[in-house]
Amino acid sequence: GSQRSVREAVVSTQSTGFQATILRDQEKFAGWWRIAFIYMSSGIGGTMLSAILIPYMPEVGASGALYGILASLLVEVVVNWKIYKNPCIELTKLLLLLAILFLVGLLPWIDNFAHIGGFVFGFLTAFVVLPHINYSEEDRIAKLVVQVVCAILAIVLFGLLFIVFYLAQGTSCSNCAYLNCIPFTDSFCQDATMELRPRVGN
Repeated sequence: GSQRSVREAVVSTQSTGFQATILRDQEKFAGWWRIAFIYMSSGIGGTMLSAILIPYMPEVGASGALYGILASLLVEVVVNWKIYKNPCIELTKLLLLLAILFLVGLLPWIDNFAHIGGFVFGFLTAFVVLPHINYSEEDRIAKLVVQVVCAILAIVLFGLLFIVFYLAQGTSCSNCAYLNCIPFTDSFCQDATMELRPRVGN
């Protein structure tokens, strides 16, 4: 109802602000096609995970894709660790931000499944496509191995989600609901998911 409409308006405004600042800076750093690849992969992966776990809950926005971009910020710090003056501080700030955002995602009508799926795909694809500096031959080989492993994991994970979505739509995970909304009271998460119910009467 009205609460959901207000939430959608707030999320839309936040999304626009994110894309005009952080996303723009990432495009300048890595190039538009790399960020576009991470953005699209994260959006598709997050949406598929959400559609599998809460198939009848309508969703709007690109939060899964945006969480993928946040994951790419994390990867950027990790792969270019030596060029940061205080990499531990940068990593801590990002982890705290992500922790807060995922905790907020436990509130009703916020799709944390899309956030989680988008983050995972963003993390994997960022390792594959983001530019990085090689400090030695051993460092180059190690990063190449990580890139290959992450590419394989992303492809396998996408394939599994695709198969489950199209061939096993009856799949359920009752305990997974706690990743999307924690029922602090009996009715707190009552409307956080939607289920199809038989029509009564004509």
